[in-house]
Amino acid sequence: MNKSNRLPFLPLEWTTETELALYKKVVTAISEMEKLKQKVRYSLVNESFIQLLTLQESVQSTRIEGTQVTFSEMLEDHVDQKEGFERVEVRNYQAALSYGMEVVTAGYPITEKLIRQLHEMLMMNARGSTSASGHYRRIQNFIGPTTQMKDASYIPPEPQLMPEYMTNLERYMNGHAYVAEQNDDTHPLIKSAVVHAQFESIHPFLDGNGRLGRILIVLYMLQSSLIDSPIFFLSEELEKDRFKYYAMLNRVRGIGIGKPDWESWVVFFLDASLRMARQQFEKLDRAETLYKNGLEQLDQPSHKEVWGVLFAEPITTVLKVEEKTNLAATTIRKALSHLVQKQMVYANDQKRNRRYYHYDLIRAMNG
Repeated sequence: MNKSNRLPFLPLEWTTETELALYKKVVTAISEMEKLKQKVRYSLVNESFIQLLTLQESVQSTRIEGTQVTFSEMLEDHVDQKEGFERVEVRNYQAALSYGMEVVTAGYPITEKLIRQLHEMLMMNARGSTSASGHYRRIQNFIGPTTQMKDASYIPPEPQLMPEYMTNLERYMNGHAYVAEQNDDTHPLIKSAVVHAQFESIHPFLDGNGRLGRILIVLYMLQSSLIDSPIFFLSEELEKDRFKYYAMLNRVRGIGIGKPDWESWVVFFLDASLRMARQQFEKLDRAETLYKNGLEQLDQPSHKEVWGVLFAEPITTVLKVEEKTNLAATTIRKALSHLVQKQMVYANDQKRNRRYYHYDLIRAMNG
């Protein structure tokens, strides 16, 4: 491959047979996502759970790009804020994800402007082409095993076509202000899959496309009311099948098969959505059980309050708990010591700034 790829503009056309096959999977996946939505809505630990899920998503999405930082390390990062580009990238991802969700939840559409803003946030003080952050690329880029274009496995569209492709993508997500799109009653879950794959294939930025493309999945699901809070993320499941994930994206581009294969990609995406919905449901169920069992072992209100904080901060200090409650530091120390004594949490040996670890919850989140 030595020339750029010309992608189809959206919307796509599906055969009746393909639509029928996909919609059978959509019904199953949506059913599981609705169960998760209802469970979160009435959960005693929903706010804490959502905080942990967004952090876990930030870790998993950056791990797809090759970083080695773990969920547990980023939980500790809330305490120590160590330097290092891997931690910076996770923090940036979490900040961009939170900002994007805030914008969409407020009722604003996913626009090119928002996408460029999110890219700038992702690239702040990170590795890669930070000088071009927030701007579409002006040079040809490529995906491949070496730094030589002749070895490229995929060459995205030429840079001068970025505005045209990105305008088309924005219109696909939001509809045209004056023209009704014909024959595009595609289910939003299928469109989520298409939006992600098309963005990755456009590859509009010099760096950070994978991370931003996975943020777009969440934002489009929120905008389409598939989810009503940030509870559903796919990066964990995609990271498990990283090489299949890339292979399916290459099929969309027609690489090695002669023509684009969108159906295989959408099937892969829907299957991943189904598995992820079930996994998130099980995670929340484990967290709820852990929380309720803990409350049953505690009598004092301050002990129960500190126990609740540990479901948002599974690795914490007295100072961190103090920031989240109105309790005095001495009261918090007594509560944490009581939890340690009952082996509900564990502490390290530091005499100053001692850290407390809620290992059972960390294990429940890691599945």
